[in-house]
Amino acid sequence: MPKAMSFAMPATLRTILAGLTALAALALSTGPAPGQEILQPNPAFSPKKVVSIQLKALQRNDTPDPDAGIRQTWAFAHPDNRQVTGPYPRFQRMIKMPSYEVLLGHSDHVIEKVAQTDGVARFAVTVTAPSGQVYGYRWEVRKIAEGEHAGAWATTAVSPAMDAGDST
Repeated sequence: MPKAMSFAMPATLRTILAGLTALAALALSTGPAPGQEILQPNPAFSPKKVVSIQLKALQRNDTPDPDAGIRQTWAFAHPDNRQVTGPYPRFQRMIKMPSYEVLLGHSDHVIEKVAQTDGVARFAVTVTAPSGQVYGYRWEVRKIAEGEHAGAWATTAVSPAMDAGDST
C-alpha cells in the first residue's frame, strides 16, 4: 500500500483555508441564501406590501423549491384566517383548488386599494393567469392584535376568483 504524501503548508495558506472552511460551514448552517427565506409579518410592511409579497410568491410558487410561494403566503395569513383555512396542509390544498390555482404561476397582477382604516385594508386584485384569462379577487388584510407579530398586517380573507375577461 503506498504511503500518503504529506507536505508542509505555509502558515498563510493554512489560515486562508481555515477561514474558507469556517465560512463554508457558516453558509451551510444558516439556511437558504439571502432573498430565499420566508418573510414574516412585520409592522414596517404596508398593507399593500403584504398583498404584493403574497402575490409575487404565488407568481413564482415553485422557486426556490416546490410550493415555496404557498408557504410564503401562509406566513402572512392572519391568525383569524388560519383558524378557518389551516392547518398548513389544508391551506396548501385550498390554494390548488380551481378558485385560487390561477394565482399559481400567474403572469401579471395589479393591486388597487379600495378602502383602508387604522386596522383594515381592502384591495381589488386583478390577476392574469398563464392562459391569458383575467381574474379578480377581493383581498383583505388586518393588523394582528397580539402575539409575536402584533401590529403587522396579515391577510384575513381572499375571495374566490371572479372571471374578469381575457387580456388578449
